[in-house]
Amino acid sequence: MEKRNIISGIKKYRSEVDTNFHMPGHKGKPEIFSELEKNLSFFDITETLGTDNLHYPTGFIKDAMDYISKVYGSKKSYMVVNGTSCGIISAILACTNPGDKILVQRDCHKSVYNACILGDLKLFYLYPDFNKEYGLNFSISIEKLDQMLTDNPDIKLVVLTYPTFYGICFDVKKAADIVHKHGKILMIDEAHGSHLQFCKDLLPPPAENSGADIVTQSTHKTLPCLTQGSILHVCSDRVNINNIETMLRMLQTTSPSYILMAAIENAVHWMEENGEERLKRNIEVFKRRTLELRNMGINVLEDDFLISEGLYDFDATRAVISMSELGITGTQLQDILRYKYRIQMEFADLQYTVGYVTAMDEPEDINRLFDAIKEIYIEESKINKKRGIVQIEPFPQLQHERKMRKAFYAENMLLNMDDAIGKTAAEFIIPYPPGIPLVCPGEIIVKETVDYVKTMLEHGINVNGVVDNNFVRVVKWKEDL
Repeated sequence: MEKRNIISGIKKYRSEVDTNFHMPGHKGKPEIFSELEKNLSFFDITETLGTDNLHYPTGFIKDAMDYISKVYGSKKSYMVVNGTSCGIISAILACTNPGDKILVQRDCHKSVYNACILGDLKLFYLYPDFNKEYGLNFSISIEKLDQMLTDNPDIKLVVLTYPTFYGICFDVKKAADIVHKHGKILMIDEAHGSHLQFCKDLLPPPAENSGADIVTQSTHKTLPCLTQGSILHVCSDRVNINNIETMLRMLQTTSPSYILMAAIENAVHWMEENGEERLKRNIEVFKRRTLELRNMGINVLEDDFLISEGLYDFDATRAVISMSELGITGTQLQDILRYKYRIQMEFADLQYTVGYVTAMDEPEDINRLFDAIKEIYIEESKINKKRGIVQIEPFPQLQHERKMRKAFYAENMLLNMDDAIGKTAAEFIIPYPPGIPLVCPGEIIVKETVDYVKTMLEHGINVNGVVDNNFVRVVKWKEDL
């Protein structure tokens, strides 16, 4: 065991990968950080005379957040140094009281569910429309959103994801109109969309300018920012600013990193100066190469194609690639790219491998990825061996006791997955990444879900909540619910 295991581990990873399409959005290119990169310890300070305070800003931190708010066109913006999960939980708790009902998009990030546990909230699900042919959750239905709010008038808050982890977008303006028609607050988890503001001609419209009341963003995902750097935007008078600030003070560290705060502002400033030009250049290369591969028969998602299939919009910076028609899973394709071509993607599922193109990528990076995909496809097409095609399944609409908090805190026990069928889950079962729960605490585990989890594990997908690839936690006593 070495004395500097993390540093050694990172160096080893860097020596094995030449090009990456995973977050953080700076892609490991140090030039973006200029002074920060050259003198890290100089900027690592704390709250003292003259350095301002993130929780009660009156000086240069306030000025930085005012600047960010102006760039994004929000009513008020907050830097979040505990990641977007902190922003999401803070916003949800700020807009609700214990026992309130909220409506959430079922394929949302686990932090939304964590907020419901902490806030003792009652969940209603809006399931996205699933396209079985392409194995993808498409958009949410605006009509179903309207009907859910009509049928459940006491819902307090609506939480939707835009874009999804796969770059898929619904009509956020229409969704906002529907939510506001019913007198509710709309919160958008735009963790994967902080770049939309900087290339409006070629990308879906940013939620913060489309009627959302609250928007949370992972600056570190698609902007050139250090990991954990995030932003929370308040965009309307429907939101109680004091409640937001109170929750942020409660949930954020009392020792925020000034380096991270500087990186957030620096990333926004760099994007304001360079983002549009760089994104347009990369999107042009990306779209040209995408069409080339699609003409060869390779399934690379593309906005015109998806819109023709009924989707509202698609983030053209998301590389979503499948060779499932050749019997190659997303995880297998990811491994080939990693170990043969030294290209690392963001994540893979049973069908797709997914990567992020940011303003920090160069055209040669994008061409390198597409050249590799082209070569893999040609080589694999020559193989006559019959390989089974693994299908992605839609989210099972599980029976929910609507007592997630009680199930989470109830006494639990480990059971073999097969023996857990019919039992109430005590913990999340989550393929990670991307972090979307298949099963939440309080939901009944069904055979279809167990079979699907087993298939994922067999194909090398990490599933949080499954111990030793075989056991899950269930509520021990039904009366605890």
